[in-house]
Amino acid sequence: MIDNTFAVLLLSYISILTIFVVSLRISQHYNIPYLFYLMVLISLISVVYIPSILASQSTENFQIRLFIGALNIQFTMKFVELVFYFPWEYVRQMPWKFAFIYLNSFPQMPESKEKFSLVMNPIIRQQNIQTILRGICQFIIIQMFLYFISSEWLSAPSSSLPPVIRYLRHGLFSVLLYLAIDAMTGVGFGTYGFLFNIQMKPIFPAFPFASTSLRQFWSRRWNRLIQTSLHLLSFIIIPNLLARFISLNNVAKSFLAFTISGFIHEYVLWFATGIWSGRYMIFFWIHFLLILFEIQMKFPIEPSTSHGKALGWLWTAGITWITTPLFFDPMIDSTNVSNVK
Repeated sequence: MIDNTFAVLLLSYISILTIFVVSLRISQHYNIPYLFYLMVLISLISVVYIPSILASQSTENFQIRLFIGALNIQFTMKFVELVFYFPWEYVRQMPWKFAFIYLNSFPQMPESKEKFSLVMNPIIRQQNIQTILRGICQFIIIQMFLYFISSEWLSAPSSSLPPVIRYLRHGLFSVLLYLAIDAMTGVGFGTYGFLFNIQMKPIFPAFPFASTSLRQFWSRRWNRLIQTSLHLLSFIIIPNLLARFISLNNVAKSFLAFTISGFIHEYVLWFATGIWSGRYMIFFWIHFLLILFEIQMKFPIEPSTSHGKALGWLWTAGITWITTPLFFDPMIDSTNVSNVK
């Protein structure tokens, strides 16, 4: 059961974001960029510190702590992007509702003031309703899976299961993770889009499990929300901040992106369970090295042919499945996974 702490945390987030939006409008109206940067700093500290203290002192609910840990990371990246990526001239033209939505879910802002208006299509509410309904259907599918699967099997330590059963469970968790992310963001994005009459792109540009290379999986098919932020941080913001001291090539930037991704997952696990496993970092570093191998070997060979696609899919599915223990076992071993039921 989710206790009333969730309502308190929700109110704290809403209060912080409301104060931020008001300060944004004042900064825009009077053209005071330093007020905006100051309020971003204050909002960032508040949105990470206040909910974290409330959660640690008032709840042991795993779902709430996991949710807050992920939300803290999201807000941190979005506030950093607002300060270090967007010029003040652009921010000054930004409608307040876009700033609000961007902090909560919007993967990428339009590039110009003209494109702000292009996104506000008067006939898109029907599309958002369809997105919400799709998310609800996915949530029902998840609940059906969880209803028919034994709680003891879900939460059993990985070391107690035969290898075949262990990997079958990891495969099931992979599907459930995809459905859960798509369902939550679908309902969330669809609700934002319906309320503000804004077209929201799906978080998964294409079905991730049809990828024919690890590079395609991570850069084109998986989790647009985090992928866009990682790209901005590792390929633009951080290299620009370090440009005075060191120049980063694309390999270093890619390594930085996978390292940040590993840190994000380690932080969320630590926030929810108090455990820093290190296995998420290893998981993402392995995938980074294998992507370099793909690029060096120009793999998959003949990607436009059926044979090449099949070979690429087998490679991607095999590597992903083999490395799933590094991704799922830290969470399984540190908490009772059946609590998500």
